Amino acid sequence: MSKPTSSYFSPAKIAYMAIMVALGTALAVLSIELPLAPNQITLDLSHIGTFLAAIPGGPIFGIITGTLVGIYPGFAYGFTHGQMGFIGVISLPIGKAMTGGFCGLIQRFVKRPLVTVTISYVPECFYTLWLFVYIIPPLTGWSVELAYVIVLGIILKAWIEILFMAFLMESLFLSRGIVQLLKGIFPDWDYTPLSEL
Repeated sequence: MSKPTSSYFSPAKIAYMAIMVALGTALAVLSIELPLAPNQITLDLSHIGTFLAAIPGGPIFGIITGTLVGIYPGFAYGFTHGQMGFIGVISLPIGKAMTGGFCGLIQRFVKRPLVTVTISYVPECFYTLWLFVYIIPPLTGWSVELAYVIVLGIILKAWIEILFMAFLMESLFLSRGIVQLLKGIFPDWDYTPLSEL
């Protein structure tokens, strides 16, 4: 018996992706606007929406969702919570699109969200490092030393967030109910929760 197929951009898939963009944006607003300390150390949990779209939907849904989810953090870190300006507005959606795309791609081969989510951040991590070392200093007047200090703090914080989200995704996708619901939206998604193995 052949597997069911559906239009790549069916109304149900587009609606689901829109919900994940809204979720990611809402989490970005909540987490960025509630600093952990007076010096504006902020979390950014917007990738939760990205991962929830990329894992069942694949790389295209991950790229689109990541890009859209990255708009608010790009603006926030560009102007209201940082000094990156338009570099932040442009670069953050690109980085988040990279993570979403890689997550959707890796999930096709590695069926464990814990591993998939963790590995998927590696390209964005190197992209962030490259951006702060080679692009931002000449455009902003920051010294390379200052850029290194800032980017190392950003990357450390990001890895903590990614590991938290990786464990969260692994926990969510243990649920047969969640997996079956998403298979109804993405019938071509090849995934079996650990609870059924």
